[in-house]
Amino acid sequence: MKATWTAAALLLAALALPAAAYAAPQASPAAPQASPHASQDMGAPDRYNHQGDLRNPKGHPHHDRYREARKLAMLKEAAAYFGIKADGKTEEQLRQEIHAAKEKQPEKWTAFKASMKEKRFARMKEFAVKQGIKVEGKSEQQLREELKSLHEQGKLKVPAPKGPHQMDGTRPS
Repeated sequence: MKATWTAAALLLAALALPAAAYAAPQASPAAPQASPHASQDMGAPDRYNHQGDLRNPKGHPHHDRYREARKLAMLKEAAAYFGIKADGKTEEQLRQEIHAAKEKQPEKWTAFKASMKEKRFARMKEFAVKQGIKVEGKSEQQLREELKSLHEQGKLKVPAPKGPHQMDGTRPS
């Protein structure tokens, strides 16, 4: 049996080598040179060479503005919870002040994280109900798994909110 298996593997390898050599393009002196960017694209999995754009490893390159807006909205929400004025401050200034407040009041920070988790769970429940999932008595992890399985099967009925403009249910005008 082992000899038959070995012979079959050798036969397949012998057939594949000439076919691969035949299919490989032959370099000719008149062939155009590779683009100067070809070496950058090779071996770099996070690069995307579509019209010369680099692919953002965290998503579509034009969606950075939504991600940045969401981060700023979260910082402002934390600042409001701690009573910090956010008007006219940069993202870094807000981050530093929130970090200082977090260090001074760890109990309040824990309560803030719990309230954010409750809000996230409420949004997930609302979305699950729209999908026809019964949410009574289910944990966040159970709902997450059910929604993930619906997503993998391609059976989501309503698209999930995608940007900061949809968090309150409104569309940009």
